[in-house]
Amino acid sequence: MTDVFEEALRLMAAGEKAALSTIVSSKGSLPMSKKAKMLVTTGGQIIGTVGGGCLEADVWDEARDVMDSGESSLQRFVLTEEHAGDSGLNCGGNVEVFTEPLVREDAESLFQEIARIRAARESAVLATRVAPGAPSASKILVREDGSTIGSLGDPDAEATIHRTLEEEGKVPEDLLEVIETGEDAAGQPQRVFVESIVPEPTLYLFGGGHVSHAIARIAATVGFRIVIVDDRPMFANKDRFPMADETQTLDLETAFGELKIDDLSYICAVTRGHQHDKPVVRQAVQTDAAYIGMLGSRRKIAIMWKEFLAEGLSPEQLDRVHAPIGLDIGADNPEEIAISVVSELINIRRSGGKPSHDVKFMSGVS
Repeated sequence: MTDVFEEALRLMAAGEKAALSTIVSSKGSLPMSKKAKMLVTTGGQIIGTVGGGCLEADVWDEARDVMDSGESSLQRFVLTEEHAGDSGLNCGGNVEVFTEPLVREDAESLFQEIARIRAARESAVLATRVAPGAPSASKILVREDGSTIGSLGDPDAEATIHRTLEEEGKVPEDLLEVIETGEDAAGQPQRVFVESIVPEPTLYLFGGGHVSHAIARIAATVGFRIVIVDDRPMFANKDRFPMADETQTLDLETAFGELKIDDLSYICAVTRGHQHDKPVVRQAVQTDAAYIGMLGSRRKIAIMWKEFLAEGLSPEQLDRVHAPIGLDIGADNPEEIAISVVSELINIRRSGGKPSHDVKFMSGVS
């Protein structure tokens, strides 16, 4: 999946014009994620999306105008069947889209810092002044330690951003809101769009077989950073997994000592046998991973769970494991299993760790 921030930085570094459109507020039934961005280049290429249908076409037209004028714009849409027209957009709601020109002199250093933060697996808060005609320099990036780059040109607004970060104690993964910071000279509310900059979630795939390969291929397209772990170098390498960000040849009994597992980590045990899955699960349940899943039949899982309980693992630890892995869609071959697994990963990710569907898993405790 092409990253909008990375592509924006590439274009600025090349001295090319571009416009960045961001959904800053939304209400109702909408055909897009609330955290949606779309980058438009001078050649008309679109990276990312703000939803599709006539909405995307209108925003594309506006982005072209913004590139020509060099001034930001704020569009408001009421999405109805009448608005959809021939495009077939089926939704109902209100959405605001802020489109800003990307000017190298104003924004390149800030976007470079965003790239560095994400590469270092750090987090920050990005705040953007939302107003028609607002200069592209009206941005501030606040790191977790409180240091900043950029400026909103309004000390009171910047103080509000700092307070938000201090109250939370850390950067919330799903931070996405518009705050009002007083009035401008015309008596209109001054608004700032605040969003979290967090690393991509990392999917650790233990096992380099056919199922793992199929999962990696699909998960990479929906925004997961892929790490392949196997104890056999012929199964954990970039030739076999070109979509992977990392491949690691590690002893599965001690692999977690070499890995950085945090609450943005997703762990799938899809090794060549339960004797190899077992050390992965044993180590995984003692981490802060957002998701742990294991491939296998219910009978074999139940046997393994009884062994884990005898070893001293708790039912609560085992209840964290999605086993059998994936949504129950009757998957049969590696590709179908991969679809069920990635669907479950997305479900967990978008629901904040609380599945929004009846995700079937078992503790094996009877």
